[in-house]
Amino acid sequence: MVSVQALCERLREEGKKVTPQRRLIYQALEGNTSHPRAEDIYSQVRAIIPDISLATVYKTLRELVDMGELLEMKHDGEQSRFDPRTSQHNHLVCTRCGRMEDVLQHFPGLEVNEAERRGFRIKQSEVVFWGVCPSC
Repeated sequence: MVSVQALCERLREEGKKVTPQRRLIYQALEGNTSHPRAEDIYSQVRAIIPDISLATVYKTLRELVDMGELLEMKHDGEQSRFDPRTSQHNHLVCTRCGRMEDVLQHFPGLEVNEAERRGFRIKQSEVVFWGVCPSC
């Protein structure tokens, strides 16, 4: 995700309003490596703006995903988690506590040529390592 300031400028250029609610949601995501759920962002922003709705948070997150500024991840029927790091990377997920961390290692042998040969247009790929984190 780009900086909050750059994101706000982009929205203004597209004729969209930059509300205090949106700005706080962007700030909650900027540099966030915990891969929060919408409810996590909602709790954080609600501490500052008590009357913000969960629907506003979901709508703003959806807008960021659609703009390509945020990744939405869904694993094994869990609630969506959001990642402001939109560059190609993978994840470690703890099967006990749900903690998620980025893995910046790439796997050069993992090619998508076969998918492309079959006519798929790849939008995103991810390798997920499931296991137990040191805290658990």
